[in-house]
Amino acid sequence: MNTFSIWHWAIALLIGAALVYMVISTRKRTANIRTSEQSPELSGFGGWLILPMIGQTLAPFYSIGTLVNNAKMYDQFLAVPNGLTAFYGENALTVGLLALQLVTVVAMYTKHRLFPKLFLYQWLGTMAFAVADTVLVSAALNVSAAELVNPKGVAPFIATGIWVIYMLKSVRVKNTFVRGATAAEFA
Repeated sequence: MNTFSIWHWAIALLIGAALVYMVISTRKRTANIRTSEQSPELSGFGGWLILPMIGQTLAPFYSIGTLVNNAKMYDQFLAVPNGLTAFYGENALTVGLLALQLVTVVAMYTKHRLFPKLFLYQWLGTMAFAVADTVLVSAALNVSAAELVNPKGVAPFIATGIWVIYMLKSVRVKNTFVRGATAAEFA
């Protein structure tokens, strides 16, 4: 039952192919624009922007996986006093984070000007999620919060913080995420 079926591989391959297609098509469009306008400015999904783009695309799948794993553990939560409180609370927090991740992914692929800010809000929301989840499970299951916190879990927050700074300072990001901007903002 714990095997990776052919359908899982097919879905993973489809997602990977879609990412590659989007990157290649964006680079072609960017190259055509650059040659027609003779603009040396960077834009489009390329360079360092590819790395957070891949992470952003995969983030909702991680949240969906968390929901699926929690659903598989329903009986274990049911057997523990106040387990259902922790179960429903954790799933509600995960659904909220998933909604924020999906909005951010849509803004990224539509190249909306709000994407860098949404990326920041998602980072802050993920930290708030981690704290709220720890407090909720600790209180509901009467477990010490220190037992729930993994020190290795801090590294992704720091790495994402670096990408947040990149999103707010990068010329490529400023030139890529321009949809929805007024003419005055674009100029």
